Amino acid sequence: MRILVIGGSYFFGRWFVQLAHKEHEITVLNRGNIAVGLEGVTELKADRHDEKCLSGLSLESVKFDAVVDFCAYERGDIAGIIRCLDTEALSVYMFISTVDVYRRGSMAPVSELNPFEDRRLEGDEGAYIEGKTALEHELSEECQRYGIKPVSIRPAVLYGPGNYAPRENMYFEWIAGAGQIIHPLGASGHWQMIYVKDAAGALKVLLEKPVEEIKEAYNFCAGESVDYDLFEASLKEAYRLMGNENGYEVINVAVEDIVSQGIPLPFPLSEDESETYTHDRYDELTVDPTSLTEGLFNCLKVYSFHGRA
Repeated sequence: MRILVIGGSYFFGRWFVQLAHKEHEITVLNRGNIAVGLEGVTELKADRHDEKCLSGLSLESVKFDAVVDFCAYERGDIAGIIRCLDTEALSVYMFISTVDVYRRGSMAPVSELNPFEDRRLEGDEGAYIEGKTALEHELSEECQRYGIKPVSIRPAVLYGPGNYAPRENMYFEWIAGAGQIIHPLGASGHWQMIYVKDAAGALKVLLEKPVEEIKEAYNFCAGESVDYDLFEASLKEAYRLMGNENGYEVINVAVEDIVSQGIPLPFPLSEDESETYTHDRYDELTVDPTSLTEGLFNCLKVYSFHGRA
């Protein structure tokens, strides 16, 4: 299969390319800030918003079977890529979206059929969600126009080696810097996590399915509900496996104090901030998923060696 990967040099995209390139013909298109450097992978350098540069690459001549788009964030991002391709050859366009596109406070569990958020939320998070939601609609419209299968991949909390979001790394840095972590006393928040290698493997399995068997949206998340107690217990076990069982102190801080002091924590603190998502479609794509302890242990090994997971 000839696959065009938009992005592909960071985190989720990089893991996917690493897993898929031995079996498929992969072309990676990004701004070239970080090289993929894998044998057999073609790397093209361009800003997706530079129409002149994109047209000069003659992407339509490759006749890609599928696109996997890891870095579409603004209205027009998907349409701009499709205009450059041979749409007769293209069968599937996979857009990496997010579970955050769903309307807040929807009836749980939130399935792929739930309505999108249509309220304007504040700050950078609101702009991010607004952009992803607009692209969900754009994906459907553009693919319908050209007879391409639209597929939205909506991950929950992705973690793993190479993660640039302040999640598990935040804890590693606290421990490395101060020898302690903060436990939010009284927190009722919960979330669903997904190890990045598992997500990349599921994405590869999905792409290799016959097009008629692929659904138009997938929540990518594990079924296990994680809270701060479970996360911290898994973190402690990961450190024990590294030979550092009692190497940090747990500082209890009341949730109200965390909020009033603006202490950054990476996960929801309250039930009101939390959502539960269906995972049956994702489960059909996975074999032997990585446990939270194993995943954090893998992250910690990389962090301990490089200074960042």
